Amino acid sequence: MTSERSWLPAASLLWLPLLVLAGGIAGVWAGVSLAADVHRSAGLFPGRVVATEVRERYTADVEYTGPDGVTRTETFGHTQGRGLVVGRRLQVRVWPDERRTELDDGDKHTCPIVAGGLLALLGAGATVLLFLWHHGVRPDVNVEKWQTRFDACLWWLSRWR
Repeated sequence: MTSERSWLPAASLLWLPLLVLAGGIAGVWAGVSLAADVHRSAGLFPGRVVATEVRERYTADVEYTGPDGVTRTETFGHTQGRGLVVGRRLQVRVWPDERRTELDDGDKHTCPIVAGGLLALLGAGATVLLFLWHHGVRPDVNVEKWQTRFDACLWWLSRWR
């Protein structure tokens, strides 16, 4: 699989696509878990910043009316880029069964799902190609044909500039 001068052992090439596939599946699983956690909450509720304070980290007291109609004030630690100033309106996500609230960060689950999906596709494709290569299926590579196509692309790119 590798040349004798290669610094990468042949066994790692066999396992690398499977590790990429497993990492992609784990990324998709993490994103779906984040999405499930967000969507099982009671939802978003408008809040208003009552007070802010800078201690070891930024904190803000936010007043909101929960799903039961009771107005509460909670202290949130935040590391968001936007400054939370007194009087600013924002969204608070509430999980009443768990007695948990947090500031809404938006869609935190989109990036892990997309990145994990791309990694899973890459790992699955590489695994299939490696499996076919291992079992003797070799592509019919006509170097002259690809060289002429590459030269034509270079010619078009040089004319385009």
